[in-house]
Order: sequence, then structure tokens, then C-alpha cells
Amino acid sequence: MALRAARTLLRASAPRIATGAARGLAPAPLWRAQPAMAAVAATRSYISVVKYTRDDVLEKLDAYRAEVFSTNWADYLNLVYNGPFWECEFEKLTGIVQPYLHEPEVGEKWAEVQELMDVLYQCE
Repeated sequence: MALRAARTLLRASAPRIATGAARGLAPAPLWRAQPAMAAVAATRSYISVVKYTRDDVLEKLDAYRAEVFSTNWADYLNLVYNGPFWECEFEKLTGIVQPYLHEPEVGEKWAEVQELMDVLYQCE
């Protein structure tokens, strides 16, 4: 369906391009060239709109680790109800911890949280 619409559009614009070329005018391009995004992306590897301080990140990591670690992992219903929220919070933490991973304390806490989640997934 989309291919048919593209062909129809191309056929409709073809006579105008040909008549423009016959009059000595350069044919208008059907699309615009986009600038190379690789040069822009190579300048900065991590971009975030939300800004957290190092202390905020450590506090969030500690709170998350305490909540997941202290729950009853044998309670299936608890894991079913809270698991999706923990996964969402883990994804958020993955984003906010990135600027501070090079610091030893944050890196160690993040490694503990990742190991905790790996063990939780194995226990499920």
C-alpha cells in the first residue's frame, strides 16, 4: 500500500521535473540531504536532561537496594506485584548513575545493585 502511494507520488512529480529540465532549470530534489549525525554524536557520549548530584544518586541506590533486599523473596505474590515497579526503577537508576560510574564508591554500589537484581532474577 505504501509502495503504491510512493509510486503514484513519483509518477505525479516526474512530468514536472522533466518539464523543468527541458526549460533549462535544474530539477528540484525530492528530499533534502541530512547533515551527518556521527560527528555530533562523537563529541559527547552521554546526555541527560535530569540532573542528580552524586549524593542524590548514592541515596537512591541505597534506598533501592534496601527495598529490594529487605523484601520477602519467597512470597511469589509480593514479587509479582512489586517486580515491575522495581524493574522500572532499575531502568531509571541505570540512567542516572551513568555520569558517576567512574567514581569508586558509586561504582561499587552500582555493582552491588546489579548483582542483587541478577540474584533476584535467578530466584524467580
